[in-house]
Parts: sequence; C-alpha cells; structure tokens
Amino acid sequence: MSNFVTSAKIDFETLTRLKQGDVHAFEVIFWEYNPRVYHFVYSLLCDKLLAEDLTQTVFLKIWERREMIDPAQPFEAYLFTIARHLAYKESERMLVASLSDLAEAASFTDEVALEDKLEADSLREYIQQLVDRLPVARREIFRLSREEHLSHKEIAERLHISEKTVETQLYRALRFLREELHKSSFLVLILLYGAMGKWN
Repeated sequence: MSNFVTSAKIDFETLTRLKQGDVHAFEVIFWEYNPRVYHFVYSLLCDKLLAEDLTQTVFLKIWERREMIDPAQPFEAYLFTIARHLAYKESERMLVASLSDLAEAASFTDEVALEDKLEADSLREYIQQLVDRLPVARREIFRLSREEHLSHKEIAERLHISEKTVETQLYRALRFLREELHKSSFLVLILLYGAMGKWN
C-alpha cells in the first residue's frame, strides 16, 4: 500500500473539520502523524533538534493552510510534500551558512599574515571540485539551478524529468556539499594559519 494513502483514522470527516478550523481535528491529525513526519525529516537532515523544529513547522503550516486542504485528496501526499520542501530549504540554508563561514574565515586580515590567507579563488576552486564530483545528471541539475537560476519547473521541462526528481537531486547535491564542507572546515582553518605551530 502506498505511503500516501489517507489513514483510516484521518477520514474525510476529520479533514473537513480541520478545513473548517476545528482544533480537535487538528490535534487528532497531529498525534497521528507527528512521529512519522519527525522520522521523515530526520532521515533527510540527520539532526534531531532541526528535525523537531521542522516537524513543528510542518504542522503549523498545515494549520495555517487548512482552508486549502481538499478532504477528497490524499492527505499524506500533501503533508509529506510540505515536510520535504522544508527539509530541502533547510539543507540549502545550511550549505549557504557553511559557505559564509568559510568565506569569513578566508577574509581574516588582522590576525593572519596576507601570505597565509586562503584566497577566495582557492575556496571557489575547492567548491567547484566538489561540484565536479557529483554524478553527471545531478551536477547538471545543480548547474541549471545555481548558474542559470532556473526554477525546479523550468529544469524539469528542459531535462524532461519530474519536478520531484529535480528536488531530490538538488537536495542530494546540497547535502553532499554541506557534508564535505563541514568535514573540511577544520582543514581550512589550518591552511589559513599556515602551520600548526601558529596556533600556539
């Protein structure tokens, strides 16, 4: 059975009451799906605190958008689409934060001699090397998104694939880059200071 079939416990009547603003109906849905949404988000981000926060955000959005819910449509598909989008956006935010941290580290001038700095060009080259390690199809999707600034829909149309495939491939690319940058951040700091002796 598909994961996106509305639970027997969350029937048409419950969704209709939720759509009408019934708080009890919302509570029923929250307790039915909260654990599953949490585990789904955690499987994408591998961060318990973030997964908890995003899970709460998912249900907040369900409540805020309750009037848009169609009780006749599969509710789980709607719920997990929101969860997936939020996880992807958070993954992208974390990557941008990682890049910002490295760029800030590379801009030190007062504490580090100019010749010991990791130049911005070197950082960009390193990131490009990481991008080049992506599988060909994933790299192309990433390039269209980041270099040509195409939307998910535009990428899907150009490559004749689904928008969900675009989202999944972008998420995996961003996750790979974030993890590699995280692993290399300590090395970057060592390079900035030139040698371990300068830490003393």
